[in-house]
Amino acid sequence: MTEKSGSIESSNDTIPFPTLTILYLPEEAAEVVEEVSQKYNNMTSEDCVGYFHDGVKRGYKKITIWSQGIDSLWFNAIIARIKEVAKVEQVPIVSGGIMYSI
Repeated sequence: MTEKSGSIESSNDTIPFPTLTILYLPEEAAEVVEEVSQKYNNMTSEDCVGYFHDGVKRGYKKITIWSQGIDSLWFNAIIARIKEVAKVEQVPIVSGGIMYSI
């Protein structure tokens, strides 16, 4: 418990910080941006260039999602959709401050 302005406030009353998840969609999967925006309206999309797949320069859509948590079933389905549409074996993401490919 914490004391605030002469009253005692439980730590359970605090608002949890949102998490940040970043997806790097190959340009071929740009249509998936709309699907992501339907599920998470607190997101941004921007064009970028990266060397994620075999070190070859490629255009990507960087999708940044701010949320209190990502629905894991939905997330796995959207990753599978990205892989199918873009014909890639892995999708680079940033979650919890760590970048990896799934």
